[in-house]
Amino acid sequence: AAIIPMILLIPLASLMIFLGKAADAIGRVLVFRIGFIVFMIFSIMAAFSRSYTMLLIAVFMVGVGSAALSTNGTAIVSYIFSHGGRGFALGINAMAVYLGLTFAPFLGGALIEIYDWQSIFYFSAGLALVGYVVSIFSLRSVDLRGHRSRDLWQATIFMASLLSLTSFAAFGYFLGYIQMMYLLAAGIILLAIFIYLEVRSETQVIPRQLISGNRTFVASNITALLNYLSTFSIVFVFSIYLQAILGITPFISGLIILPEPVMMVLLSPVAGRLSDRYGSRMIAAVGMMIIGWSFIYLFLYAGRDVHVLMISLAIIGVGFGLFSAPNTNSVMGSIDPKFSGTGSGFLGTMRFLGQLFSIITASVILSAYIPKDLVSGIFSGVIVSIDPAYASDFVNGFRIVMLVSGILSLAGAYTSTLKNKGR
Repeated sequence: AAIIPMILLIPLASLMIFLGKAADAIGRVLVFRIGFIVFMIFSIMAAFSRSYTMLLIAVFMVGVGSAALSTNGTAIVSYIFSHGGRGFALGINAMAVYLGLTFAPFLGGALIEIYDWQSIFYFSAGLALVGYVVSIFSLRSVDLRGHRSRDLWQATIFMASLLSLTSFAAFGYFLGYIQMMYLLAAGIILLAIFIYLEVRSETQVIPRQLISGNRTFVASNITALLNYLSTFSIVFVFSIYLQAILGITPFISGLIILPEPVMMVLLSPVAGRLSDRYGSRMIAAVGMMIIGWSFIYLFLYAGRDVHVLMISLAIIGVGFGLFSAPNTNSVMGSIDPKFSGTGSGFLGTMRFLGQLFSIITASVILSAYIPKDLVSGIFSGVIVSIDPAYASDFVNGFRIVMLVSGILSLAGAYTSTLKNKGR
């Protein structure tokens, strides 16, 4: 069970550049709609799974569908609003994402309590169907086809490389890194082949215009990586801290954590509008700084006062709300619209790599203080309480996670300020 969240993240971290490149070539709306279909079909397959292997395959393919939706959703919004209002539009897009993050835990818990775990996948399939139908009507007049690409096979090699490397990182923690060395070797070899072909080719998977001399694009993507690396695992860690250390029920724990996504929802459109008017970099940097100092505060003063924890999480939500839309606006505004699929895929890759390695980093830190199987259970959601004998050790690990997250966030505040020369 502990592997399932990782299985979902692996395609999201590995396939987005490939899918963005494919969308630039054959049409972003087409790939976007295919994402809904894949998500729907394999959500139903997951619900009907009669073996663990079948479930893992279905969840992986749900991740593939999610990757197609994620990379092309941002690209479509960015392209449509490329001549004005992009930041606000991306803020609305981010708000929709955070609304989903806000209500998903409550809906998931209610569905499991009333029905069973399969109902989550049925519900997800239904939402995908609704999304597909809406896209048919809302995007029927939108032509977002880019240029025919001759380098999709290079993108395939790059995708295989990322799949191998992310699988090594994810499975290595649970199954042992020595046993997974073949994945690391395959990933490095494929990456070397990709770089060789990329340098020699007239057309690139990652066009030189995106990287060479475009400090804004590179720095904003690094900032996105640092943001998700520092924040994604926090909900898991906080849930255990509240339930196992403070003795709070799961429902009340959810309410205590709720202010964070609520602030994200409220501030994302505002931050997007501000980024249109005043620029993106400094607003995103302020958001990262707020997140960073909030984590440092939790490292120094982590205690049993629930009100302090709620306020701290709300402030982190403020920082995230200020960061997300301006950061996306900074990335998409620094590239030619014809590369919006590839640029969005690159940004999505950074985000989901950050999420994947956030869980791995927090797991490694906590494993230094409490048993590894306990850590695996925490991040899979199987374990929601821990033996009191490990309570003080968990708190020590919790504080170190806060410290590392704070340092990463403050580093992201710096990288967010970097810009192209002369701009």
